[in-house]
Amino acid sequence: MSDSIFKPKNFEGSYYTLPSNWVKPINLETTMNTPIKYLEVGTLYGGSLLSFAQTFGLHHESKLFCIDPWIDYPEYPEYKGEQEKIYQTFLKNVENSEHKDKITIMRGFSHDEMPKLYNNFFDIIYVDANHENQTYIYRDAVLSFMKLKKGGVLIFDDYGGCYINVTQAVNKFLHDYRKLLLVNREKNGDPKRIGFQVFVKKL
Repeated sequence: MSDSIFKPKNFEGSYYTLPSNWVKPINLETTMNTPIKYLEVGTLYGGSLLSFAQTFGLHHESKLFCIDPWIDYPEYPEYKGEQEKIYQTFLKNVENSEHKDKITIMRGFSHDEMPKLYNNFFDIIYVDANHENQTYIYRDAVLSFMKLKKGGVLIFDDYGGCYINVTQAVNKFLHDYRKLLLVNREKNGDPKRIGFQVFVKKL
């Protein structure tokens, strides 16, 4: 299967990882022909969200949610003063896609927005949010697990390599919830980056 089908169409801005490596742990053909409820925590320009929409989330009844504050905060000084521009570009990307009617945008911090969502609701949750604070990372993991259906898949980005905070926080979560999940690791979809994505199935 060509990775080109995962490149978001009519897209502006940058993206780091697309879900092209998800086809091994998640059956693409089955998923794209089934209504899927998907949540993404950490969105930036929307590259992975819109890539998911045109592949795994292709069914017209799929529902895609994304959470991101799009504001300046100390952990990411490289985006200081750029977040409003990024957010407006993201909105343009959604508008120019063929999937805007499936997408619900929740602008805010994950610990404020996730509690507004139903528990045991989502088929797939992708966490690619704050990588610098272990407390935030672990909290995102626990909240996401609550929102995930039994049999659903929770995906953590940037595990291993130089991502020490992510690795330690995810390891704590995997240990604390070890009786409630199955774990698989896949190499990050971007060959230029060192790290893995961790796939957790809720039992």
